[in-house]
Amino acid sequence: MNRDECDSEIAVDATKAVQHLFGNQVKRLSFDRGFHSPDNQKELSKLVTDLCLPKPRARQSVKQLAEADAEFLDAQQNHSGVESAIGALQSGNGMQRCRDCAEIGFERYVSLAILGCKRLTLGRLLIAQQDSRNEAALTCRQAA
Repeated sequence: MNRDECDSEIAVDATKAVQHLFGNQVKRLSFDRGFHSPDNQKELSKLVTDLCLPKPRARQSVKQLAEADAEFLDAQQNHSGVESAIGALQSGNGMQRCRDCAEIGFERYVSLAILGCKRLTLGRLLIAQQDSRNEAALTCRQAA
């Protein structure tokens, strides 16, 4: 995503790109409020069966939640996991500050943070296979 693009401008194209990669396996999508627009609501509803695209303002959002079906509420509930993954990248993988100001440097920092996070998860899973009680096999949530 380019810096001059808004979230609402890329939602449909990004969804089409994901569907191109994964085929019709994508049944549910969950977005933040910044992605909402009436056009996106209409176009994305055609592309996926379960869409969670919250409206941007509090009043609209409350009304939308009151009228929401179970799939919308389910997708919104799972969205916190996405936010948690983003938070993990920022806090635990050196993403508090990007010291390389160029666009390519920022992309490199994000890519390395994702790679680091995935390697930690893989390592934790491999350790858990050998000894599930090992402290290194536990996630922060399990250790607490």
